[in-house]
Amino acid sequence: MDFEPPQHDPASEPAPILPQGGSADQLREQAAACRRLALQSRTRAGKTGLDALGDHLDAQAYKLDPWSLKR
Repeated sequence: MDFEPPQHDPASEPAPILPQGGSADQLREQAAACRRLALQSRTRAGKTGLDALGDHLDAQAYKLDPWSLKR
């Protein structure tokens, strides 16, 4: 019995993990909240990290729904 494992496509990424009932709009809201917090950050590293997280959440929202609006 020959068994060949499924081929892995490195270009494919898993779908974002959302809370139950999650949506692109929720991810966009979280991204906007991160950016608001980044403006209040006391350190450059904090601002950079929160901005990066906001960008990541927006990218995940775009994957779910390319027509969702960035806030």
